Amino acid sequence: MSKSTSQKQNLCLLLLVSIFASYSNAYPLSTNQRWIIDDSTGQRAKLVCGNWAGHLQPMMPEGLDRQPLKDLVALLVKHKFNCVRLTYAIYMWTRYSGSNVNETLGSLDIPEVVEGIAKNNPSVLKMTHIQVFEAVINELGAQNVKVLFDNHVSKPKWCCADDDENGFFHDRHFDPQEWVSGLTLAAKKFAGNSAVVAMSLRNELHGPRQNEGDWYKYMSQGAIAIHRENPQVLVVFSGLNYDTEFQFLRRKPLKIDLGKKLVYEKHLYSWSGIDTLKLKDIWTKQPLNRVCANNIKAMDYRAGFLNTGKDAAPLIFTEFGFDQSGGSEGDNKYLTCLQTYLVGRDLDWGIWAFHGSYYAREDKVQLDESFGVLDATWSQLRNPNFTDKFQLLQRKNQDPTSKAPNAHILFHPLTGKCAQVNNNNELEVGSCESQNRWNSVGSQILLSGTKKCLSAAGEGLPVVVSEDCQGKHSSWKPISLSRLHLATKAKDGKHVCLQKDSNSSSIVTSQCICVTDDSLCLDDPRSQWFQLVATNV
Repeated sequence: MSKSTSQKQNLCLLLLVSIFASYSNAYPLSTNQRWIIDDSTGQRAKLVCGNWAGHLQPMMPEGLDRQPLKDLVALLVKHKFNCVRLTYAIYMWTRYSGSNVNETLGSLDIPEVVEGIAKNNPSVLKMTHIQVFEAVINELGAQNVKVLFDNHVSKPKWCCADDDENGFFHDRHFDPQEWVSGLTLAAKKFAGNSAVVAMSLRNELHGPRQNEGDWYKYMSQGAIAIHRENPQVLVVFSGLNYDTEFQFLRRKPLKIDLGKKLVYEKHLYSWSGIDTLKLKDIWTKQPLNRVCANNIKAMDYRAGFLNTGKDAAPLIFTEFGFDQSGGSEGDNKYLTCLQTYLVGRDLDWGIWAFHGSYYAREDKVQLDESFGVLDATWSQLRNPNFTDKFQLLQRKNQDPTSKAPNAHILFHPLTGKCAQVNNNNELEVGSCESQNRWNSVGSQILLSGTKKCLSAAGEGLPVVVSEDCQGKHSSWKPISLSRLHLATKAKDGKHVCLQKDSNSSSIVTSQCICVTDDSLCLDDPRSQWFQLVATNV
């Protein structure tokens, strides 16, 4: 064999290894400060998850009555999810482990569900509930989708309410010993299954019994039980008050040795942020820049601090969601604000929900899920703009192992698109796959690799890239409480902000909307929200 032939074979082998690594199932995962790392490559593994419910009374993942299992998982892959937060009930392991699916469905009197499963996944009816979960997890693994196995409740039911007796340790349906036993059985069952990369301790602790002492005591017991049975998986801790609060860890950090496997999770909906429980419809009844800024400040205070400092750990937003039919103005505004937080920190996340309907929920059969990524047929997107809206969130924008230079992406969160320079040197929004990179130098925003900078031509006119970078029209600064308005002075001396044109993809400059904290200014400023998102990949 010649030296050149040997070198070619070695090169091909390296390429195959590289390709395999880039598509590997990232198992096991570990932590490195605030990042989740794929042990097989040493690179960051960003979890982009869809929540898939399996914790309700039928005790199996939803949708098996609508599509064949293989097709359901293929939809996750098609829509660029690499992870599922798969929910289950503790009682499935401790009280119903041998129960037959067909018998359970019969007791619930939902014949249309049985008929749908018999058509699309007939073998499921002969299985136990645990066998169904195993089949779903194996199919997810076969299609390279990772699983965060989530203990959602103890008693199978829809979650949650303060009086559901299922929310905190020593509630009627939350016996700590039975809970630890269920976690242990689940961890043992899937030890060695490479699809299961993480296990959560408990979803949304809540209710009148909540106290910090029991949180430290029992969450530590549950974590140790999982880690003992399966030391390969990440162990995910939720906070108090429906997983919105961890600030008690500022006073007393969690002291537990799980190796590099400890992760935290946080939830947020339009009704669960700061002051939203006190003032109904706050997202529509107060200035949006103020509400967004206050919520971001609260998120950092309550949980965001966990992935900063010398004891930094990963923080996954395992639940957030919105009415995907587009009918809720408050949800739409909340979502755009939250996107800037998730993208700005490049957090791992899980949206509620992937599924489009439920077998049975609160006495309603085959109930539609308006928050579902999929529609009620489980065949297409409920929100036709989902792909655009989430494209930058689904990308890995930061990697601690990257050798690439630091730069920025100019992001327009309302559309989910990114700024590009067209052939006329004008700025427009487009795909984030082929976006330009920018460098922020002082007050200038420079196009990477050039001496050109962002310049305002005048109110209502397209923004351009120009080599004239010394004038005030090329000096930009974030203004408003949200810091999402990029403002400059046009050549005519007027103070203007970047804005996505309402009739085209062009980015123009216009009079700034509600940038002062005026309680009477309730106009929607999101067309003017732009964010410089750091990237090194």
